Amino acid sequence: MRSPSTALQRPPVRAEVSPGVWLDGRLALWLEAERLLVIADLHWGYAASHRVRGNLLPWWGDDQLEEQLQAVIATYAPAEMIWLGDIVHAAEGGARADAFVRASPVPITLLAGNHDRRWRSAGAKSAVRGNFFFHHGDVVAEVPANCVEIVGHHHPAVSCWDGAGGSVKLPALVASARRLILPAFSPWSAGTPWTSCAGAEETLWAIAPGRIFPLPRSARAPSS
Repeated sequence: MRSPSTALQRPPVRAEVSPGVWLDGRLALWLEAERLLVIADLHWGYAASHRVRGNLLPWWGDDQLEEQLQAVIATYAPAEMIWLGDIVHAAEGGARADAFVRASPVPITLLAGNHDRRWRSAGAKSAVRGNFFFHHGDVVAEVPANCVEIVGHHHPAVSCWDGAGGSVKLPALVASARRLILPAFSPWSAGTPWTSCAGAEETLWAIAPGRIFPLPRSARAPSS
């Protein structure tokens, strides 16, 4: 679990991961030419869905989601947002997500993920904008020719070691010439380490509170 409140108080940091494609430190992707803001894996209603099943998590998360969404919208004033699936964690998150979409000052395209099966607002499985193809990423999809695939689902993170027993795990973007895998936007997501399974062609962009940086290959987990 991580709290976005500290990040909201700092000036936003971002890095250009390819020409016109910017990774924002608040875990969003900005496509400059398209004026398109892309978010993955929000998991609205995470705490509520656990509480109705007897797991007494604190009432926390949805307010933080809304604050961070409003912050990135205010920064970029996008023409459109795309949410890349797993928009709700379970059915209990639907009302809050629907309320945000209705009140949003910009249109939001909702793509369905594997967690959205019982939430009818997300019906489309994929979308194409310019040379970009968007889908959740839980299944293999046929990518149109000359398109870069942009997905979520995997919640990538990077784990770094200092050689003296210390380590840190940070959310990450996985980038290659043909595919981008976004970090989870949910404040509940700790992330899944990608450091030991990254392909040779992939760059891992680590997202720390004050900076974004490509991870040196020497910092990846050693192969077992």
